Amino acid sequence: MNTTDQYKFEDNGNEISFMPNYGFLRTLKWWLAAGILTVPLIYYFRNILSENAFIIIFSIWVVYMGYFLVDLVFRVPVKYIFDNREKCIYKKLFFTQKIMDFEEMTYFINEDSGGYYYVIGKKRNQFVKNYRISNYFSGSKASRIKEEGFLENILYPLLNAINIPINRSQE
Repeated sequence: MNTTDQYKFEDNGNEISFMPNYGFLRTLKWWLAAGILTVPLIYYFRNILSENAFIIIFSIWVVYMGYFLVDLVFRVPVKYIFDNREKCIYKKLFFTQKIMDFEEMTYFINEDSGGYYYVIGKKRNQFVKNYRISNYFSGSKASRIKEEGFLENILYPLLNAINIPINRSQE
């Protein structure tokens, strides 16, 4: 899967849109399969396990599936739309919400738990409220290749389209 497919990147001239978490959908399919395959195992062992152990295992499975559904419904379908006509950035989940104007936008790298990712935010409060626009990168060789694909195919065309200078010292 190439970078533009992984982010579902679309540029039609008037607007650029992409989904930062779209590539995570493939991983979620495997987690769904694991969750579904766990049900027969829980059912098989229900008579062997004590009632308390069964309740604990079933509770863990419910929490697991809850996290899966939250990711599937609220994380993966988030789409960012950069509208050149209105010079605005929108976030679309169930409805479209304006998050900032082009002139208010800044981008930077946010480091978190041994990895880093690219975010956008308003210039005055980018550390208070920001929006992740890339996958996590770890600094490994494979991760650097994915990051380079993100920069060349997603971030740099986006910054060029909205006339924001590219800060190559962040690489």
